[in-house]
Amino acid sequence: MISEDLLQRAESGDLAALVELDGQGLLLGAEESLADYATRLRHLQANVGKMDGELADKGTFTVEDITVERDQRIPPEIFAEPRDLTQRLFHFAIDWVPGFFITPPGILFGGCSYYFFPDFFALFTIRRAFAEQDRWLIYRRTELLAHELCHIARIGLASYEYEEVFAYRTSASGFRRAIGGIFRSPSDSYSFLGTAFLILLGRMAQILKFPSLPQWPFWLPFVFVLGYHFIRHTASMRRLARARRNLTPVCGEMADAVLFRCTDAEIHILAEPQDAESIQAWIETQDAWRWRVIRQRFLTA
Repeated sequence: MISEDLLQRAESGDLAALVELDGQGLLLGAEESLADYATRLRHLQANVGKMDGELADKGTFTVEDITVERDQRIPPEIFAEPRDLTQRLFHFAIDWVPGFFITPPGILFGGCSYYFFPDFFALFTIRRAFAEQDRWLIYRRTELLAHELCHIARIGLASYEYEEVFAYRTSASGFRRAIGGIFRSPSDSYSFLGTAFLILLGRMAQILKFPSLPQWPFWLPFVFVLGYHFIRHTASMRRLARARRNLTPVCGEMADAVLFRCTDAEIHILAEPQDAESIQAWIETQDAWRWRVIRQRFLTA
């Protein structure tokens, strides 16, 4: 997967090696040293080797709550379109993540990825129906895989505010690209679903027991939660758009690729009112190896 020579060069600070790994979707973490980065990639090599060994010996491999089988492995050609999409959008192409077709645990399941940090490992599971078709219900196979590839590439950035925003950029739907990152965590989703369920409970109570029961108190939490998430998401999207406008004179069409490699705090800094010279100066003062790679790959003269 990754040659030991390439790892040793990256660990010693060879910028060309770090650029090559960045292009493979192995992005440096927010505060990651070169030694920690090399250790993480060696863990990845070892964990994938362990998986391959168990699949060869036993025919199955278990991670967390899922067991995958050797003959369920997704063929490499299915990853071609998702790789092209992430390359076009963010200039990385991952070809090292194993994927498997599985029998879905629920009717709405399309797919998901399992990834761990810093003991690095990642794999995909997608619905078996995608073995024969690109689309199932609202899901598209290419979008689903590219979405998860974005999460895996950014695993070391510890992003909260913009993680889903970048992943949803891979969607063919303008609506999902615009609104897809509105829920940033499981608790956000649960708050939305919980208040929606409260509306249902109020309606059932009115029908079954209390005909005169007013319904507006049951709607208030839902309206509040949805309004809060919408306002927060709108503010974040505007801030990201400002950061992109500020970066474009410095990075040209590579602005999105640069932002993809930024932490939430760095995006906030780049979104502040300032001219191109100030942006350029700020970028040049960033001494982390991640920013050295960014400058090498994406900054124009």
